[in-house]
Amino acid sequence: MPQLNPEFFVSQLFWLAVFFTFLFVFLWRVSLPRIATVLEKRQNKIDENLSSAKELQEQAMEIEKKINDQINKAKLETDEKIKETINALQEDVSSQLSSLDKDLEKKVSDAEKEILKSKDDQMKNINNEIVNITKLTVGKITDIELSDNELNKVIETHKGNFN
Repeated sequence: MPQLNPEFFVSQLFWLAVFFTFLFVFLWRVSLPRIATVLEKRQNKIDENLSSAKELQEQAMEIEKKINDQINKAKLETDEKIKETINALQEDVSSQLSSLDKDLEKKVSDAEKEILKSKDDQMKNINNEIVNITKLTVGKITDIELSDNELNKVIETHKGNFN
C-alpha cells in the first residue's frame, strides 16, 4: 500500500500541513466571522421580538380587562331583560295555551272520526280483496266457481275468529 510506504511520509506530511493551514486560515478569516455576524444578527432579532412581544402582551392584558368588564356589564343588563321577557312571555303562553287546548281537543275529535271512517273503508276494501283472492284461489285449486254472496257469508261468519 502506497500510504504506508515510508518514502512518501515526508510529502504526505507536507501536504497535510499545507492543507490544514489553508483550512485554518480560511475558517478563521472567512467562514467563522460570517457565522458570528449571522448569530449576532439572529440574537438581536430575537431580543427585539421578545421586547415587542412583552409590550404586546401588556397591551393585550389591558384590552382583555376592558373586554371582561364590558362583558360583565352586558351580562347583568341582559339578565335583567331576560327576567322581564320571561315574565311577559309566561303570561302570553298561559293565555295561548288555553286556546290551543280547545283547538287541539277539537282537532283530536275530528281526527278520531276520520280515522274510524278510514278504518271502515279499509276493512271493506280488505273484505273485497279477501273475496277476490279466495275466489281466485278456490277456482284455480278446485275448478269450482263460487259466487261473491256465498264467499261474503263465509267470511262474515269467520271474521271474528281472525281478530
